[in-house]
Amino acid sequence: MDIRAELLRNFMKIAFDLRRIGNPGIGRYMKCLVEQILKQENGHQYLLILPTGARDPLAWPDTPNISLCFAKSPYYSVREQFEIPQILRHHRVDLLHSPHFLLPLWCPCPAVATIHDVIYIACCQDLPSAIGRRYYRTMIGASARLSARIITDSIFSKSEIVRYLHIDPEKIAVVYPAVAADFERMSDAHALQAVLSRHRIERDYILYTGIGKARKNHGLLLRAFRQFHSGSNAAQLVIAGPLDDGERPLKQLAAELGIEKQVVFTGFIPDSDLRALYSSARVYACPSLYEGFGFTILEAMACGTPVVCSNTSSLPEVAGDAALYADPRDCESFSEALYEAFTNCGLREALIERGYDNVRRFSWEEAANRSLGIFDEALGRTLGQAISCT
Repeated sequence: MDIRAELLRNFMKIAFDLRRIGNPGIGRYMKCLVEQILKQENGHQYLLILPTGARDPLAWPDTPNISLCFAKSPYYSVREQFEIPQILRHHRVDLLHSPHFLLPLWCPCPAVATIHDVIYIACCQDLPSAIGRRYYRTMIGASARLSARIITDSIFSKSEIVRYLHIDPEKIAVVYPAVAADFERMSDAHALQAVLSRHRIERDYILYTGIGKARKNHGLLLRAFRQFHSGSNAAQLVIAGPLDDGERPLKQLAAELGIEKQVVFTGFIPDSDLRALYSSARVYACPSLYEGFGFTILEAMACGTPVVCSNTSSLPEVAGDAALYADPRDCESFSEALYEAFTNCGLREALIERGYDNVRRFSWEEAANRSLGIFDEALGRTLGQAISCT
């Protein structure tokens, strides 16, 4: 490393835009990544931009190189385009990292954006508002162009960013995320039974966790479960997660298929209950048509649950040889895979062991180290361009 790069590493002040840290998906990514970065001994100063009203959302180390700032402006607002740059100037920040794709259009310092996926471009039906789709495309495109470097979660997502946003692939770095440290198999029978009873789960079950979006393919799962259930398999299907307006049509479909008494819709699940649901499930099913990474399949594997998942998008990249794959557009294919994972004891044991091994491929410590290196590159590249222009 040359002298300038060494100075950059020792004296960089990095800001993290963590205004969505309360979100169950992106918030978990922010929490795990930033916690791990703050553990590194590297001489950096850190500014954590949090939402107003946040009360100690992380167990921040009590060290002088970490400061907190509470922003009033919400995501996707006009106000944030003025407030965030003002915060960055006031605190003399050298580099901004947005763990969600949104960047200020007039950022006073170099920036790194994490673009997890381009789902709302590739799967436009997931964002029904035409105005929302236009805003998303405009802002994600602007962030991709304005950022010094882009971090994304998978090789698949990198290819999609290149495809849809026309970004130089050399600008994009793949940094695999991981599962939270507390996602591991639960063995406390009393605690497990309490969670199952609370959610009316009375026998062996297939679990799926996912929000109510078309690409999540809940309808296919219900039909596959109907076919699975018709083979006299005494089981329940547990669909966990906030479905919002999508819950009513799915309940109606379950009734039409005659399986409404075997299907449990839990709604939003806190992490404490989610770990129990993973640990007790006979099979975890992920019939999604499109995923930029696929956190839930790793969470299920970490909890010792066999996984059946789609053979599309990033899922084979993430699940490796530790899942049983099926065509998410073929009900019979998915039903057969569920049957095998549910009933074949030898296969189940193999999938569980491979799952544990697969989870170890992903590390937040490695993600933190890779991200810090990318921050150095981003600031170094920006300064190098400025020097070359003088």
